[in-house]
Amino acid sequence: MESTPTPESNQPALRRFGPAGPDVPLPIVPERAALAQLEAGGRSWLDFANGGLVPLGYSHPELSRVVAEVGHMPSSDGTCWQYHTALMRKLAELAPGGMNRRVLLTDSGGEALAQAIRLARARTGRERVVYVDGETAPVVRDAAVAVVHPFEPRLAEIRSGCTSTGALLVSDETSVGPGLAGRMFGIEASGVRPDLYVLGRGWAGGLPFGACITGSSALRWPAFNAGCSVLSAAVALATIRLVEGGLVEQVPHLSACLTRRLEAISTGAASGLGLVWSVVLADSVSAPGVVERCRENGLLLRPLSANSFGIRPPLVVTEPEIDRAFDIIEQALAQTGRAR
Repeated sequence: MESTPTPESNQPALRRFGPAGPDVPLPIVPERAALAQLEAGGRSWLDFANGGLVPLGYSHPELSRVVAEVGHMPSSDGTCWQYHTALMRKLAELAPGGMNRRVLLTDSGGEALAQAIRLARARTGRERVVYVDGETAPVVRDAAVAVVHPFEPRLAEIRSGCTSTGALLVSDETSVGPGLAGRMFGIEASGVRPDLYVLGRGWAGGLPFGACITGSSALRWPAFNAGCSVLSAAVALATIRLVEGGLVEQVPHLSACLTRRLEAISTGAASGLGLVWSVVLADSVSAPGVVERCRENGLLLRPLSANSFGIRPPLVVTEPEIDRAFDIIEQALAQTGRAR
C-alpha cells in the first residue's frame, strides 16, 4: 500500500502528472479546511471563490456527521434508497408553484442540464438550444429550449418569448448553491417561473450531485432513473435543512456588509444578489492580475473574464471575514493602481 502523500510531494506531482502541464499556475493543495478557510504549507486563505459549490464551506460539523453516518453507500442500478425519495419530495416542495412536478437526480450539474435539454427536445420536437449569455439578443423562435443564468436581467422578456413560441425555459443554477441569493433558488427573486430548474453540487455540500426539477408533472422522462449516490442525497437533505433552518435568513445582513464594502472601492461596476457578485474592472485593468494578487495575500476569488471576477463566499462566512477579504481586495487594487 502506498504511503500517505506528504505536503512536500504535492506540487512536484502536479507539475509532472497534472492535466495542464508544467507551465500552468498550480492550484492550492489544501492540508486542512474549515468553513470559509483553507490551509496549506503554513498559510491560510479565505475562500470567496467557491460559495456556489460549497455553500456551507468545508468540514461543516453537521455534514461531516452525515458523511460518517451514511458511509460508503453507492447507488446501483434498479435501486432507489429512502434518501433519494425523500430528496425528490423535498426538491419538489421547495420549487415555487406547488408540488405538481418531477425530479430527476444525477451525478453532476452538467448531466442534469443535458437531461433537461433532452426532455425539452422530446417535448417540442425541435433541436436548437439557445444559451443566453447576457450579451446577444436571444432568438427563441425555433428553439427547443433557452438556457439562462438565474440572474439574467432579461428574464421576463425571455420567459415571454419562450411562452409564445413553445420553447422551454431552463434556469441553470449549477453555479449557485441553495440560499446564496437570499432565496433557495436564484431565479426566485425575479418572479419568473422556468419550465425546468437545473441544480449542481452546491446542493450536496460540494459532493458529486445534480438535479433537474420540472415545472409540471406533465413533463417526464421515458424511464425511471435515480442517479446520485446515497451519500450525496443524504448530504443534500442535510444541506437543505441547514439552509432553511436559519442560514438563508442571515443572507440579507451579510449581503449588506458585502455591498457596503463594494461601494467603498473603485471597481468600475458590480452586479449581483445576496452573496453572489460579479465585479467588472474599468480602464483595462487585468482581473486575473487582481485575482492573483489576492491569492498571494490570502484570498481566493473566481476569475470570470479578462476584466471581471466573481465574489462567492459561503453562507457560513462571518462579517469579520468579509472585512478581511475586502481589505485584501483593496490592497490588490492599490497594487494595480485602481484603489481610491
